[in-house]
Amino acid sequence: MSFLPVILSAFVPIAFVILLGVLAGRAGILKSNVSVVLSILVLDFCLPAELFNAMATTSLNDLPEWRFFASIVVGLLGIFVLALVLALTIFRKTLNEGGLQALNASFPNIAFIGIPVVLAVVGKTGVVYAVIAIVISSLLLPPIALTLLAAGSTEEKGNKGLTLLVHSLWGSLRQSVVWAPLLGVLFALTRLHLPAVAQSSLTLIGEATTGLALFALGLLLSGQKTRIGGAALCNVGLKNIAQPLLMWGIGLVLGMSGEPLRVMILCGALPTAPMTAMFAIKFNVGTDETDATILLSTVLSLITVGVAIALTS
Repeated sequence: MSFLPVILSAFVPIAFVILLGVLAGRAGILKSNVSVVLSILVLDFCLPAELFNAMATTSLNDLPEWRFFASIVVGLLGIFVLALVLALTIFRKTLNEGGLQALNASFPNIAFIGIPVVLAVVGKTGVVYAVIAIVISSLLLPPIALTLLAAGSTEEKGNKGLTLLVHSLWGSLRQSVVWAPLLGVLFALTRLHLPAVAQSSLTLIGEATTGLALFALGLLLSGQKTRIGGAALCNVGLKNIAQPLLMWGIGLVLGMSGEPLRVMILCGALPTAPMTAMFAIKFNVGTDETDATILLSTVLSLITVGVAIALTS
């Protein structure tokens, strides 16, 4: 099959680096909580540098049209709302618990796994679409989930409705992984060119993103004590199977094709972002379910992303 080399070239290096992180944690060379430090390094320094560099050096003609933006938004929100309804009705969860479950079922790990997958499958031209998907998902899902989570926390009892939403949105905008690519877009709009030394400097630290992120993910997984429940299985089914199918369907309805459609489907097939575990810890809600979702979703993504690659090749 012609797509098998593509799948292997995308996943063998990824699986190798994740496995190194798992082995390092299991062997006691590094403790699993070191993954938090590595995640901070990736999310606050390496990835923002890579995203800014990618957007600042992008021609305005290369930016996707409105159909890509609309499809990503509907694909993310559609699964989030469905998961929230299931959490509140089927699993009888509280609003803050439901918000976390909805985030687990809809927030793709584009930053850690999506970028290397898109690079391997689509190439550098596809990174622009992946970066935009990161920005959209980061500005859309965490503020809504944080609003629902904060609604049930003692710290936010005095803040309701619009105030919570504003606080959550401002919190997302303050993250360098969000404002760095937005700043890159503004730079591109000026039609200025980054000096070669600036591009080299950003590339130097940005190239560390993929390796560090995947190693940190493996290290995180090495310390997981998985307790699988119905909610976690539901999250994984929605995230790894329902979301790519929804994005594929939306893309076909809107007449999309080529690289934008491929990147969109690949992003949908990605596992749950480890960032959701930070929300679970902060609000002390659904930590076991979140850990199980991240682990199972990541393992299953080896199949779902592979299928997505095969179907879109």
